Amino acid sequence: MANEQYIYQNRAVVFLDILGFHAKLVEFQNEAIKNKEEEDSEFYISKAVNEFINTFKSVVSILDEKDFTYYLFSDNICITIDFEANRDLLIDILNTINDLFFKFAQKGYFLRGGLDVGKFIDEKEIAVGVPLACAVTLEKDVAIYPRIVLSPNYTKLLDNYAENNLISENYIIQKNYLIKQHCEVSYLNTFFYLVNNENIIELLETMHSSILQNLALNQTKEKIAIKYEWLARELNQFIDDYLNEMMFLEKDFVPDNEEIEKIKSLKITEYAE
Repeated sequence: MANEQYIYQNRAVVFLDILGFHAKLVEFQNEAIKNKEEEDSEFYISKAVNEFINTFKSVVSILDEKDFTYYLFSDNICITIDFEANRDLLIDILNTINDLFFKFAQKGYFLRGGLDVGKFIDEKEIAVGVPLACAVTLEKDVAIYPRIVLSPNYTKLLDNYAENNLISENYIIQKNYLIKQHCEVSYLNTFFYLVNNENIIELLETMHSSILQNLALNQTKEKIAIKYEWLARELNQFIDDYLNEMMFLEKDFVPDNEEIEKIKSLKITEYAE
């Protein structure tokens, strides 16, 4: 056992963190203490932490269905993808992250993260390699807002695969919408998850409400407020892009005039100018 050798393999590695979770931990604990005192209970129970854990479990079930390898610690999720046999997984993981993002967002939590590719030791309960370190750095130092930043290694690899038709045509089309660029930073277009989603209006309403709630709660906390102001602008940009172009990609759901007006009304103007 002491002489066992571990092999580096090509992996895409995602590191996700829940924005503002440390403050949430204090809220969970305070609620549990308050409930115990008010209800004279034997146990410390927090409804909010129960909801969070159930949300976390539902997210993990998505990863299980996809058969992705993942590691969980506190409010962090590390996902590794073996894309050697199926290069389409490099796009599939972006769609999966968007699914996770909205699952958390519906409960008022927002993800921030990084994604890199490279040599990695990916064993049961063991995750070692530069891509994880890079993904963590992207999350902490570059993402800043509720977004998932994509490393130059990842975008170059994906561009190469697309140019040489090494990924499916449908995924090449998705790639053009899934990746956004601001200055030197490439990041995931989270709102593309809503295209071809029959629940688009419901999900937009949830996102609209959650962003406004977080903006209202953090009016005196600039470092936090600017993160949700950024997200509000992203929401507004998506609505413009969707109505001008993306809705014509819809296969099953084509919004009528009433639904189009509803979607327009979900732009956030109070904080996003």
